Amino acid sequence: MLERTNRNKMAIIAIILGVVVVFDFFTIITNIYIAPVLDGYGLPDILIYIKTIVFLLLFVIILVWLKQKEPKFPKSTLKSLMILGIVVISFYFISLYLYKYILISDTADIIKERILNGNPATYLDFSGINYRTLTYVLTIFSGFNSELILFGEALAFLMAVYSVSSMREVDEVKHVYDPFMFDVALFPIVFVWSILSFLSINILSYRFDMLGSLEMGLAIAGFLAVATLIAPAFRLYKNRDNEATRSHFIGTYKHLLFVAIFSLVLYIALFGLNVTFVGLGRHTYRLYTSFAAIIFSGIVLFRVYKILSLENK
Repeated sequence: MLERTNRNKMAIIAIILGVVVVFDFFTIITNIYIAPVLDGYGLPDILIYIKTIVFLLLFVIILVWLKQKEPKFPKSTLKSLMILGIVVISFYFISLYLYKYILISDTADIIKERILNGNPATYLDFSGINYRTLTYVLTIFSGFNSELILFGEALAFLMAVYSVSSMREVDEVKHVYDPFMFDVALFPIVFVWSILSFLSINILSYRFDMLGSLEMGLAIAGFLAVATLIAPAFRLYKNRDNEATRSHFIGTYKHLLFVAIFSLVLYIALFGLNVTFVGLGRHTYRLYTSFAAIIFSGIVLFRVYKILSLENK
Protein backbone atom coordinates (compact mmCIF):
# COMPACT_ATOMS: atom_id res chain seq x y z
CA MET A 1 0.00 0.00 0.00
CA LEU A 2 1.11 3.56 -0.66
CA GLU A 3 2.19 5.68 2.33
CA ARG A 4 0.56 8.98 3.26
CA THR A 5 3.91 10.67 2.58
CA ASN A 6 3.08 10.38 -1.11
CA ARG A 7 0.18 12.86 -0.83
CA ASN A 8 2.07 15.73 -2.47
CA LYS A 9 2.99 13.61 -5.49
CA MET A 10 -0.54 12.29 -5.74
CA ALA A 11 -1.92 15.83 -5.56
CA ILE A 12 0.31 16.88 -8.49
CA ILE A 13 -0.83 13.85 -10.48
CA ALA A 14 -4.46 14.79 -9.71
CA ILE A 15 -3.84 18.31 -11.06
CA ILE A 16 -2.32 16.90 -14.27
CA LEU A 17 -5.26 14.53 -14.68
CA GLY A 18 -7.73 17.34 -14.04
CA VAL A 19 -6.16 19.51 -16.76
CA VAL A 20 -6.22 16.62 -19.24
CA VAL A 21 -9.90 15.93 -18.48
CA VAL A 22 -10.79 19.62 -18.97
CA PHE A 23 -8.98 19.65 -22.34
CA ASP A 24 -10.79 16.45 -23.33
CA PHE A 25 -14.19 17.96 -22.50
CA PHE A 26 -13.34 21.02 -24.60
CA THR A 27 -12.29 18.70 -27.43
CA ILE A 28 -15.62 16.85 -27.29
CA ILE A 29 -17.50 20.17 -27.33
CA THR A 30 -15.39 21.32 -30.29
CA ASN A 31 -16.09 18.11 -32.20
CA ILE A 32 -19.84 18.37 -31.58
CA TYR A 33 -20.58 22.07 -31.97
CA ILE A 34 -17.68 23.76 -33.75
CA ALA A 35 -16.03 21.35 -36.18
CA PRO A 36 -17.96 20.81 -39.43
CA VAL A 37 -19.89 17.57 -39.43
CA LEU A 38 -18.53 15.06 -41.92
CA ASP A 39 -20.33 11.92 -43.01
CA GLY A 40 -19.89 9.30 -40.30
CA TYR A 41 -17.38 9.23 -37.45
CA GLY A 42 -13.61 8.94 -37.52
CA LEU A 43 -11.50 6.89 -35.12
CA PRO A 44 -10.38 9.99 -33.13
CA ASP A 45 -14.05 10.91 -32.62
CA ILE A 46 -14.47 7.55 -30.86
CA LEU A 47 -11.18 7.44 -28.97
CA ILE A 48 -11.66 10.88 -27.41
CA TYR A 49 -14.57 9.50 -25.35
CA ILE A 50 -12.51 6.51 -24.22
CA LYS A 51 -9.58 8.79 -23.38
CA THR A 52 -11.86 11.08 -21.36
CA ILE A 53 -13.39 8.17 -19.42
CA VAL A 54 -9.97 6.65 -18.60
CA PHE A 55 -8.51 9.92 -17.31
CA LEU A 56 -11.70 10.84 -15.46
CA LEU A 57 -11.61 7.43 -13.75
CA LEU A 58 -7.97 7.97 -12.76
CA PHE A 59 -8.79 11.45 -11.50
CA VAL A 60 -11.63 10.14 -9.32
CA ILE A 61 -9.52 7.27 -7.94
CA ILE A 62 -6.72 9.62 -6.87
CA LEU A 63 -9.18 12.13 -5.37
CA VAL A 64 -10.74 9.34 -3.30
CA TRP A 65 -7.26 8.26 -2.17
CA LEU A 66 -6.39 11.83 -1.14
CA LYS A 67 -9.60 12.17 0.91
CA GLN A 68 -9.11 8.92 2.83
CA LYS A 69 -7.77 9.17 6.38
CA GLU A 70 -5.93 5.89 5.93
CA PRO A 71 -5.49 5.64 2.16
CA LYS A 72 -5.18 2.12 0.79
CA PHE A 73 -4.17 1.51 -2.79
CA PRO A 74 -1.60 -0.93 -4.22
CA LYS A 75 1.30 0.74 -5.96
CA SER A 76 1.36 -1.88 -8.72
CA THR A 77 -2.31 -1.25 -9.58
CA LEU A 78 -1.77 2.52 -9.71
CA LYS A 79 1.23 2.10 -11.98
CA SER A 80 -0.74 -0.19 -14.32
CA LEU A 81 -3.53 2.38 -14.58
CA MET A 82 -1.03 5.18 -15.21
CA ILE A 83 0.62 3.17 -17.98
CA LEU A 84 -2.85 2.64 -19.44
CA GLY A 85 -3.19 6.44 -19.56
CA ILE A 86 0.05 6.74 -21.56
CA VAL A 87 -1.11 4.01 -23.94
CA VAL A 88 -4.45 5.77 -24.48
CA ILE A 89 -2.70 9.08 -25.25
CA SER A 90 -0.40 7.28 -27.70
CA PHE A 91 -3.29 5.51 -29.45
CA TYR A 92 -5.23 8.75 -29.70
CA PHE A 93 -2.22 10.63 -31.09
CA ILE A 94 -1.55 7.95 -33.73
CA SER A 95 -5.22 7.75 -34.74
CA LEU A 96 -5.42 11.54 -35.02
CA TYR A 97 -2.29 11.71 -37.16
CA LEU A 98 -3.39 8.91 -39.50
CA TYR A 99 -6.94 10.24 -39.74
CA LYS A 100 -5.76 13.71 -40.75
CA TYR A 101 -3.34 12.19 -43.24
CA ILE A 102 -6.15 10.15 -44.83
CA LEU A 103 -8.45 13.19 -45.03
CA ILE A 104 -5.76 15.34 -46.65
CA SER A 105 -4.83 12.51 -49.02
CA ASP A 106 -8.48 12.06 -50.04
CA THR A 107 -8.78 15.80 -50.61
CA ALA A 108 -5.68 15.81 -52.82
CA ASP A 109 -7.08 12.87 -54.78
CA ILE A 110 -10.40 14.67 -55.32
CA ILE A 111 -8.59 17.80 -56.55
CA LYS A 112 -6.50 15.78 -58.98
CA GLU A 113 -9.00 13.19 -60.27
CA ARG A 114 -12.39 14.93 -59.85
CA ILE A 115 -11.58 18.62 -60.36
CA LEU A 116 -8.46 19.02 -62.50
CA ASN A 117 -9.12 15.93 -64.65
CA GLY A 118 -12.85 15.55 -64.07
CA ASN A 119 -16.17 16.89 -65.22
CA PRO A 120 -16.35 20.72 -64.92
CA ALA A 121 -20.01 20.44 -63.92
CA THR A 122 -18.97 18.78 -60.62
CA TYR A 123 -16.36 21.38 -59.61
CA LEU A 124 -18.66 23.19 -57.19
CA ASP A 125 -19.87 20.04 -55.41
CA PHE A 126 -16.37 18.61 -54.90
CA SER A 127 -15.02 22.02 -53.87
CA GLY A 128 -17.67 22.12 -51.14
CA ILE A 129 -16.63 18.67 -49.93
CA ASN A 130 -12.97 19.68 -49.88
CA TYR A 131 -13.75 22.89 -48.02
CA ARG A 132 -15.59 21.04 -45.24
CA THR A 133 -12.84 18.45 -44.95
CA LEU A 134 -10.01 21.00 -44.81
CA THR A 135 -11.91 23.17 -42.34
CA TYR A 136 -12.34 20.11 -40.13
CA VAL A 137 -8.60 19.37 -40.35
CA LEU A 138 -7.72 23.00 -39.52
CA THR A 139 -10.08 22.88 -36.53
CA ILE A 140 -8.30 19.78 -35.24
CA PHE A 141 -4.86 21.32 -35.80
CA SER A 142 -5.74 24.45 -33.83
CA GLY A 143 -8.01 22.82 -31.23
CA PHE A 144 -7.52 21.32 -27.78
CA ASN A 145 -6.46 17.99 -29.31
CA SER A 146 -3.70 19.37 -31.50
CA GLU A 147 -0.37 17.56 -31.57
CA LEU A 148 1.25 20.29 -29.45
CA ILE A 149 -1.25 19.90 -26.61
CA LEU A 150 -1.13 16.10 -26.84
CA PHE A 151 2.67 16.26 -26.66
CA GLY A 152 2.41 18.37 -23.50
CA GLU A 153 -0.11 15.94 -21.98
CA ALA A 154 2.09 12.95 -22.78
CA LEU A 155 5.21 14.63 -21.38
CA ALA A 156 3.54 15.69 -18.13
CA PHE A 157 1.81 12.35 -17.67
CA LEU A 158 5.00 10.41 -18.40
CA MET A 159 6.69 12.37 -15.60
CA ALA A 160 3.77 11.38 -13.36
CA VAL A 161 4.25 7.70 -14.27
CA TYR A 162 7.93 7.92 -13.30
CA SER A 163 6.98 9.59 -10.01
CA VAL A 164 4.84 6.57 -9.10
CA SER A 165 7.94 4.36 -9.30
CA SER A 166 9.61 6.41 -6.55
CA MET A 167 6.62 6.42 -4.19
CA ARG A 168 7.09 4.82 -0.80
CA GLU A 169 5.02 1.84 0.30
CA VAL A 170 3.88 0.83 3.78
CA ASP A 171 5.97 -1.96 5.29
CA GLU A 172 3.74 -5.02 5.44
CA VAL A 173 4.17 -8.55 6.66
CA LYS A 174 4.78 -11.05 3.88
CA HIS A 175 2.75 -14.24 3.93
CA VAL A 176 3.56 -17.61 2.45
CA TYR A 177 0.69 -18.70 0.24
CA ASP A 178 0.17 -22.19 -1.10
CA PRO A 179 1.42 -22.53 -4.71
CA PHE A 180 -2.10 -23.21 -6.03
CA MET A 181 -3.14 -19.73 -4.83
CA PHE A 182 -0.94 -18.26 -7.58
CA ASP A 183 -2.97 -19.31 -10.61
CA VAL A 184 -0.26 -19.84 -13.25
CA ALA A 185 -2.88 -20.57 -15.92
CA LEU A 186 -4.14 -16.99 -15.77
CA PHE A 187 -1.19 -15.58 -17.71
CA PRO A 188 -1.67 -17.70 -20.89
CA ILE A 189 -5.45 -17.26 -20.58
CA VAL A 190 -5.14 -13.48 -20.36
CA PHE A 191 -2.63 -13.43 -23.23
CA VAL A 192 -5.00 -15.33 -25.55
CA TRP A 193 -7.88 -13.21 -24.27
CA SER A 194 -6.04 -10.01 -25.21
CA ILE A 195 -5.45 -11.36 -28.75
CA LEU A 196 -9.17 -12.12 -29.12
CA SER A 197 -9.96 -8.65 -27.80
CA PHE A 198 -7.69 -7.05 -30.38
CA LEU A 199 -9.24 -9.13 -33.19
CA SER A 200 -12.66 -7.83 -32.11
CA ILE A 201 -11.61 -4.33 -33.25
CA ASN A 202 -12.59 -3.30 -36.77
CA ILE A 203 -9.10 -2.24 -37.90
CA LEU A 204 -9.95 -2.24 -41.62
CA SER A 205 -12.06 0.94 -41.60
CA TYR A 206 -11.36 4.54 -40.69
CA ARG A 207 -14.89 5.98 -40.89
CA PHE A 208 -17.97 4.51 -39.22
CA ASP A 209 -21.71 5.05 -38.99
CA MET A 210 -23.48 5.31 -35.62
CA LEU A 211 -23.65 1.55 -34.96
CA GLY A 212 -20.14 1.04 -36.34
CA SER A 213 -18.72 3.71 -34.04
CA LEU A 214 -20.50 2.12 -31.05
CA GLU A 215 -19.00 -1.26 -31.99
CA MET A 216 -15.55 0.31 -32.33
CA GLY A 217 -15.82 2.06 -28.98
CA LEU A 218 -16.87 -1.13 -27.16
CA ALA A 219 -14.12 -3.18 -28.83
CA ILE A 220 -11.34 -0.68 -28.08
CA ALA A 221 -12.50 -0.25 -24.47
CA GLY A 222 -12.55 -4.02 -24.03
CA PHE A 223 -9.08 -4.45 -25.50
CA LEU A 224 -7.57 -1.70 -23.33
CA ALA A 225 -9.17 -3.19 -20.21
CA VAL A 226 -7.91 -6.70 -20.95
CA ALA A 227 -4.43 -5.43 -21.88
CA THR A 228 -4.01 -4.02 -18.34
CA LEU A 229 -4.25 -7.59 -16.99
CA ILE A 230 -1.18 -8.93 -18.79
CA ALA A 231 1.30 -7.48 -16.28
CA PRO A 232 -0.65 -8.54 -13.12
CA ALA A 233 -1.19 -12.05 -14.53
CA PHE A 234 2.52 -12.31 -15.31
CA ARG A 235 3.42 -11.18 -11.77
CA LEU A 236 1.24 -13.95 -10.36
CA TYR A 237 2.94 -16.45 -12.65
CA LYS A 238 6.42 -15.22 -11.68
CA ASN A 239 5.70 -15.15 -7.92
CA ARG A 240 4.02 -18.54 -7.75
CA ASP A 241 6.70 -19.93 -5.38
CA ASN A 242 7.42 -16.74 -3.43
CA GLU A 243 6.03 -14.79 -0.51
CA ALA A 244 3.62 -11.89 -0.99
CA THR A 245 1.99 -9.23 1.13
CA ARG A 246 -1.75 -9.55 1.61
CA SER A 247 -2.42 -6.15 -0.01
CA HIS A 248 -0.39 -7.07 -3.10
CA PHE A 249 -2.05 -10.48 -3.35
CA ILE A 250 -5.60 -9.19 -2.83
CA GLY A 251 -5.02 -6.06 -4.91
CA THR A 252 -3.76 -8.01 -7.91
CA TYR A 253 -6.64 -10.46 -7.86
CA LYS A 254 -9.23 -7.71 -7.33
CA HIS A 255 -7.78 -5.90 -10.35
CA LEU A 256 -8.32 -9.07 -12.37
CA LEU A 257 -11.80 -9.52 -10.92
CA PHE A 258 -13.04 -5.99 -11.67
CA VAL A 259 -11.69 -6.00 -15.21
CA ALA A 260 -13.19 -9.45 -15.86
CA ILE A 261 -16.64 -8.19 -14.77
CA PHE A 262 -16.27 -4.98 -16.78
CA SER A 263 -15.08 -6.87 -19.87
CA LEU A 264 -17.86 -9.43 -19.56
CA VAL A 265 -20.45 -6.63 -19.75
CA LEU A 266 -18.64 -4.96 -22.67
CA TYR A 267 -18.31 -8.12 -24.74
CA ILE A 268 -21.91 -9.19 -24.12
CA ALA A 269 -22.94 -5.78 -25.50
CA LEU A 270 -20.48 -6.16 -28.39
CA PHE A 271 -21.77 -9.64 -29.21
CA GLY A 272 -25.36 -8.38 -29.13
CA LEU A 273 -24.41 -5.54 -31.46
CA ASN A 274 -22.81 -7.97 -33.91
CA VAL A 275 -25.96 -10.11 -33.80
CA THR A 276 -27.82 -6.94 -34.82
CA PHE A 277 -25.33 -6.49 -37.68
CA VAL A 278 -26.13 -10.03 -38.88
CA GLY A 279 -29.78 -9.07 -39.02
CA LEU A 280 -28.81 -6.03 -41.10
CA GLY A 281 -26.75 -8.16 -43.51
CA ARG A 282 -23.40 -6.98 -42.10
CA HIS A 283 -22.04 -10.32 -40.92
CA THR A 284 -18.36 -10.20 -39.77
CA TYR A 285 -15.87 -12.49 -38.04
CA ARG A 286 -16.04 -10.20 -35.00
CA LEU A 287 -19.24 -12.02 -34.01
CA TYR A 288 -17.09 -15.05 -33.15
CA THR A 289 -14.17 -13.21 -31.53
CA SER A 290 -16.53 -11.27 -29.27
CA PHE A 291 -18.28 -14.50 -28.26
CA ALA A 292 -14.90 -16.12 -27.51
CA ALA A 293 -13.97 -13.03 -25.45
CA ILE A 294 -17.17 -13.53 -23.40
CA ILE A 295 -16.10 -17.11 -22.65
CA PHE A 296 -12.60 -16.02 -21.59
CA SER A 297 -14.08 -13.25 -19.42
CA GLY A 298 -16.19 -15.85 -17.65
CA ILE A 299 -13.22 -18.19 -17.20
CA VAL A 300 -11.05 -15.48 -15.65
CA LEU A 301 -13.92 -14.28 -13.46
CA PHE A 302 -14.58 -17.82 -12.15
CA ARG A 303 -10.90 -18.62 -11.48
CA VAL A 304 -10.21 -15.30 -9.73
CA TYR A 305 -13.35 -15.46 -7.60
CA LYS A 306 -12.44 -18.99 -6.53
CA ILE A 307 -8.94 -17.89 -5.43
CA LEU A 308 -10.26 -14.86 -3.51
CA SER A 309 -12.80 -17.03 -1.70
CA LEU A 310 -9.92 -19.21 -0.41
CA GLU A 311 -7.74 -16.32 0.83
CA ASN A 312 -7.55 -16.35 4.65
CA LYS A 313 -4.43 -14.41 5.64
